[in-house]
Amino acid sequence: MKYRCTCFCKAVCFEVTLKSFELTICHCQMCRKLNSSTGFASIECGSSVIFNSIDNLVILTSSAEGERGFCNLCGTSLFFKFKKTNEYFVPPAIIEKLPESEVVFSEEIFYDNKPCYYSYSNKTTKRLESEFI
Repeated sequence: MKYRCTCFCKAVCFEVTLKSFELTICHCQMCRKLNSSTGFASIECGSSVIFNSIDNLVILTSSAEGERGFCNLCGTSLFFKFKKTNEYFVPPAIIEKLPESEVVFSEEIFYDNKPCYYSYSNKTTKRLESEFI
């Protein structure tokens, strides 16, 4: 099923097909800093992304491995794109009509980079940075 994604001000709009309803949180320093939070919460949608409104889309090459999309008007963090495989990961908050009761928080990545001042109560798979290098 396709889902519409929009930024806060709706200046950027795109459609995704979710691979599942599994939620992952990345604890790497870059994700925590760029999102001003405990990490980047995302759902994988593969390469099935159709952009409808991109005049205000800004793409930041954040590393050799990935790019991040933002709205240049409201600043909403829209996606992480893994360049090698062309896979997109989008935060659940931007997905319109997401059946939240079906979303399962299943994985935490770069877990060894998670600061000690928070933890989640969900039982998750915890993957270390060394698994990605």
